[in-house]
Amino acid sequence: MSAGFTLLTKKVYLAACSHSPIYKEMVEALDRYKEDLLEFGNPWELWVEKVQEAKRIFASLIGASPDEVCPHFSVSSAFGSLLSAFEYSKRKEIVLNDLEYPTTNYIVVAQTKIGAKPITIKSSNYKIGIEQYEKAINENTKLVCAIHVSSLNGFKQKVNEIAKIAHAKGAEVYVDAYQSAGNTFFDVKRLDVDYLCTGTLKYLLGLPGLA
Repeated sequence: MSAGFTLLTKKVYLAACSHSPIYKEMVEALDRYKEDLLEFGNPWELWVEKVQEAKRIFASLIGASPDEVCPHFSVSSAFGSLLSAFEYSKRKEIVLNDLEYPTTNYIVVAQTKIGAKPITIKSSNYKIGIEQYEKAINENTKLVCAIHVSSLNGFKQKVNEIAKIAHAKGAEVYVDAYQSAGNTFFDVKRLDVDYLCTGTLKYLLGLPGLA
């Protein structure tokens, strides 16, 4: 498979955690996109078809059904859209941690303007114990943010155990899987999470602009 990456024939690439090297099939897809623009101008029907195809492929990758997949521009925009649909008249607390991708924390803090209350779990030696979630989650918790694999240090959380704790208290769970999708097998039904976001920029070998 490495032969499909032109860059890997010249260099040792260690930045896939930020942006994957471009695979030959991606180059071919970009060429087709350019040709479609030049030939058709605005091939909307074709684009919609491709979006639906992407939904089906991604759903099969994570164990979901296509109607559970919502394409977005980025994980940050998807998460912001999700939180914009919440109200905090009863449950106000959003539990997160200091190993989340920074944008997650910024978006949560922005919800304080409409009543949300962030509760941040502090890591110890760059790890977070399940018992810390047990202490932080209660009947006032609206949402628990649990990054699957931290972009800061690679720490992988036991998301299914966090989900059990949250659901027992009536809270929902949001998982950022940007650093795990494409290199770690998981099934959203087995993880039992309510919301999962990831993007194509890293280990799914895609480009920016799709989540």
